[in-house]
Amino acid sequence: MTQTISSGARFYALRLVPGTDVLDAVQDFVRVNGLQAVALVTVVGSLTDAVIRYANQPDGTRSSGHFEIVSMVGTIEPTGAHVHLSLSDGSGRMFGGHMLSGCLVYTTAEIVLAHLKDFEFTRVPCAQSGYEELTIRSHG
Repeated sequence: MTQTISSGARFYALRLVPGTDVLDAVQDFVRVNGLQAVALVTVVGSLTDAVIRYANQPDGTRSSGHFEIVSMVGTIEPTGAHVHLSLSDGSGRMFGGHMLSGCLVYTTAEIVLAHLKDFEFTRVPCAQSGYEELTIRSHG
């Protein structure tokens, strides 16, 4: 059975301007503000460039054009992040996967973050998945 723990949250709202790298900006915000456990609540906006690692692929794929952010979800801590991104192009075709640095704002990115004040997120190697996976520690 999975253990369930809870935390209070403080919310932050950001607006990123054209040309900003979305993932880098969010990770910088988390580090600069000393936040230990953050979840993306909502994101809307658009990109000119997207770098996404598709399922079971070793490297990211770069796409350029004009894309609407349909969804962006994930967890962020000072030393890393696990974020998934879904985009649509001008014809409504959707694509998405694991978000990497290099996703640049076209017109805006309006982001709401939840700082989970009673948690600390870290990533440690997982023998089952072969990746560094989220570890949640409660300190509240």
